[in-house]
Amino acid sequence: MMYKDIFQLFFLRISLGFVLLSCDGFAQGFSTKVVSQQIVSKYYSPNYKSQYYTTDPIFIVGPELLKGDDHTAVIQKIIDTHPNILLPNTTILINKNGLKIGSDKKIVFQKNTKIKFLGPANGSYSDVVKIYDAHNVEVINPIIVGSRNSNLEQSGQWSAGISVLNSKNIKIINPRITETYGDGIFIGSENGGFSENVTIYGGWIDIARRNGISITSGKNIKVQNILISNTFGHDPESGIDIEPSWDKDILENIVVNNVCTFNNGSAGISINLNGLSTNDIKKAKATNILIDGHTDIGSRHGFLTSLNVTQDMFDATGNIIIKNADWKLSRDVAYWKTPQDHRVNITFSRIKIDNVQKQRDFESSIKKTQNIKLTQ
Repeated sequence: MMYKDIFQLFFLRISLGFVLLSCDGFAQGFSTKVVSQQIVSKYYSPNYKSQYYTTDPIFIVGPELLKGDDHTAVIQKIIDTHPNILLPNTTILINKNGLKIGSDKKIVFQKNTKIKFLGPANGSYSDVVKIYDAHNVEVINPIIVGSRNSNLEQSGQWSAGISVLNSKNIKIINPRITETYGDGIFIGSENGGFSENVTIYGGWIDIARRNGISITSGKNIKVQNILISNTFGHDPESGIDIEPSWDKDILENIVVNNVCTFNNGSAGISINLNGLSTNDIKKAKATNILIDGHTDIGSRHGFLTSLNVTQDMFDATGNIIIKNADWKLSRDVAYWKTPQDHRVNITFSRIKIDNVQKQRDFESSIKKTQNIKLTQ
């Protein structure tokens, strides 16, 4: 998502597997699909009468404050001034600067509150809502429309609906994020740090250009009860992509629970740990990732791993656990992986694939790689 320019060549090298996936013209043939209301309602059901709406004191932003065709300055001033904010029940137009959310803030959206990003997205840090170097932030029921379909000239692979960088104790509740030029939500760091204690609960991310959610560097990150659909346009094109940018990043206690990925360009969930590879044993990292209750419907792959494609001596160690998965209607193999052996231990259990041959192919493929096992 937001890798600094000096790391782009490095990133291209370590992400060879993903680049190959997107070079065959597949993205050009991709088409979005309507998600049924039955699926949507299982994951996206914002509560506009919760305790977040009775916080006292809370600053209520009146719609009369929104004048003209750019509301960025007035909303930013209110955010900087007040700890608890109820945004107006209307569309808020935000320019290319986005909105910066500082520490100890609670931002609450009403039913018809919508942030429309005017763009353009041009390079790193072109995010819509920016939670950078902050702590104790809650964003409740955000609705954000990105600039993907803007007629303005845009560049790069960046511009998340919400970006969390080097921040701690962050909650994002029931986001509805669509048409972002980059990721729907980004969690990580840009300078060798990490984000910590970040929770995304509930919501729906649709038609993101890069990934629905990217996690690059973090401790105690939890993504739960969310739907991510129709991700396409710029690799990796995954619903959720867990992928460090370089060997200074960390991935500790990453939990993905009860999520649904639908019709994504590449994988429902992808894990690419090549960025942690190193030639210095002292810099070698251990990771632990749990994916429990993942349903994928119609993505190219239900699940994807790329763990050790570099020439570095030491790849990542640790554990990846995938259990209670249900991968349906995969357009290609249900589980795609790079063929190289790796030091990370992967354990699959209770994996259901709707196609008998693809189930057999899955079970056969994981027997050929060390440190992967299938349990019942």
